[in-house]
Amino acid sequence: MAGAGNGRTPDCRRDGRRGDVAQARAKNAERRGVNDSVRELRGQAAPCAGVLLAGWPVLRWFVARLGDGGDERFGLVALALALVLTPRAVWRERIAAWRLIVAGVFALAVAFPVSGTPMLLRALLLVCALSVLFCRGGGALGRAGLLALSLPVTATLQFFAGYPLRVLTAELGRPLIALFGVATERSGVALEWAGGVVVVDAPCSGVHMLWTGGVLVCAVAAWLRLGAWRTVFFGVAGLCAILLGNTVRAAVLFFIESGLWRAPGWAHEGVGLVIFAVLAAGLLWLGFRLKGANHEGGAKPPAKSKLDAPFERVRLSRRLRPTVFFVFTVMCSGAAVMPLIGQQGTVTAASDSDFPGWPELFEGKPWIRLRNPRNAAAFASGFAGKTGVFKQTGADGAGRIVVLRWIREASRGVHPAADCFRASGFEIKPGGLVRDANDVMWSEFLATKDGETWRVRERWHDDAGGAWTDVSAWYWAAVRGRGPWWAVTVAVACGD
Repeated sequence: MAGAGNGRTPDCRRDGRRGDVAQARAKNAERRGVNDSVRELRGQAAPCAGVLLAGWPVLRWFVARLGDGGDERFGLVALALALVLTPRAVWRERIAAWRLIVAGVFALAVAFPVSGTPMLLRALLLVCALSVLFCRGGGALGRAGLLALSLPVTATLQFFAGYPLRVLTAELGRPLIALFGVATERSGVALEWAGGVVVVDAPCSGVHMLWTGGVLVCAVAAWLRLGAWRTVFFGVAGLCAILLGNTVRAAVLFFIESGLWRAPGWAHEGVGLVIFAVLAAGLLWLGFRLKGANHEGGAKPPAKSKLDAPFERVRLSRRLRPTVFFVFTVMCSGAAVMPLIGQQGTVTAASDSDFPGWPELFEGKPWIRLRNPRNAAAFASGFAGKTGVFKQTGADGAGRIVVLRWIREASRGVHPAADCFRASGFEIKPGGLVRDANDVMWSEFLATKDGETWRVRERWHDDAGGAWTDVSAWYWAAVRGRGPWWAVTVAVACGD
């Protein structure tokens, strides 16, 4: 009767105490697990913060390029994919000491004061540093590719690769067009046939399709955790497929632009979307096939990168690892401070002693040079030569602005007019190729900002009769030839 006073037997009380102890142990284990996760994430965040601090000039440039009105903001999609597709184990796994040292070397290279180093090259070095730290395990190369494609690379690709890709597209498209009984001859980027001439213009170079396809390939490789060699094979196959798809697109557009096939106004964009959708489906199928080969026989992908294997035999003592982290911290700190010390170096412009002077007439009409033109700084910077801004007024009172650039040497600093207008906040709408009253070919676009719209045309030419309608074609001709050259931009306010 004594044990019945509180309603519980001694065995029940003992079991209750055991349950309380087990519950307390479970809570302590959970608390330790949370603390370990926090410490692991801190261990990942510190190296990442160090590398980003070392590359602060690159980050400032990256943010500025996102707001220039171009397509560079789509790089944020690639960046988001790289973060989302990073396995959780990578964030929790301790970074190997050798990776810290290599990332520190790349961080120093980002800030190394070499005269004229392009900011895009420094950004790629920063991507290499981040890739060494976080691109480990299956799909590592795909995530590194996404980081690289998140950079503002489309304008540079268009400048250097735009014209060669247009030539390649035009040449590869000729056999496809011949299958339908139309004979063509290629002259530069123009396809000549019995009924006239069709030009493979800059939007048909396939640069944007190439970038979008690259993001797709890298994202699929990261998602399916493909190994390095399978990712390389997947990337090469994707590149070939995209070039072929762009060739088919250009061939179809040849028949539409020549008038041989009738099509609605949206066909130009619609053809590209349909072809890319087919390519995307094919690349997804190939990716899953590669994944199946990767797991054949029930094998699982390695949790760690093979690059870490040779270093796992070297056991770092608890005293040595803090030393390695200290060296990494010194490297990143030095790289962050380096841009603030002294001048990074400037590019020496070529002599302008051979400048012949500005013409007195343009297209047979006089003009007035503007001494302090508005929004002209983007035209005048980054190349060896001179820039003049002029205004012409016709008999009817209509006016136009003419920007004339005299260029001494081939340079990436010679920007197309569309980039210069974007730098001033204008939205650009491509308009294709046009001919003026004198039968001279120009490239044209519309620039709009706050209700203000300008119709802009531009071309490049030299004194020997050479003429080009886009900057990429001019650049590759200028590399092989001799200058000087003239870049002419004519802007007419819509309504004038």
